[in-house]
Amino acid sequence: MHSFYTRSVAAIALTALLLFGAAQAQAHALYADHTWQGTVALVQFAYAGGAVPTYAKVEVYSPADAKVEFQNGRTDAQGRFAFMPDTPGLWRIIMADNMGHRVEHAVDASAGQGAAQIAAQNQGKPSAAVTSPGVGGFALPLRVLLGLSLLANMALGVAALRRKQKQS
Repeated sequence: MHSFYTRSVAAIALTALLLFGAAQAQAHALYADHTWQGTVALVQFAYAGGAVPTYAKVEVYSPADAKVEFQNGRTDAQGRFAFMPDTPGLWRIIMADNMGHRVEHAVDASAGQGAAQIAAQNQGKPSAAVTSPGVGGFALPLRVLLGLSLLANMALGVAALRRKQKQS
């Protein structure tokens, strides 16, 4: 009986440590989204915890040439980067910080229209191409709630087993 209780506590502690480790790993996941400001595509980068990558390296690749950079530079102090597409199509933006994090984001300057026309139509509207918010697609508060629910269910399961063993 005592060893069953010890194993149960150890299993709960291990689960809690694993959940904490997963939350810490996701704290530095990198995300990107963009909006149009006139004819300029403004890309906002952020970590899962809300911090922004300041002065991180950015490369922009045109749909016309996926191997040669169209533009490069760095994010500003708010984690933003802006560029002006000159042809329609899917533009690829790659941002890498100095800590090993990297994200690739696509900006669609729709085919069949000029990039300036697309920008004028989409001015101030967020794009549809948003990077996933993390493992399982859940935001951090929901992941925390799910983790706590898992721990509570495990504790209830252990209590039910102990009660059943006492009745036997």
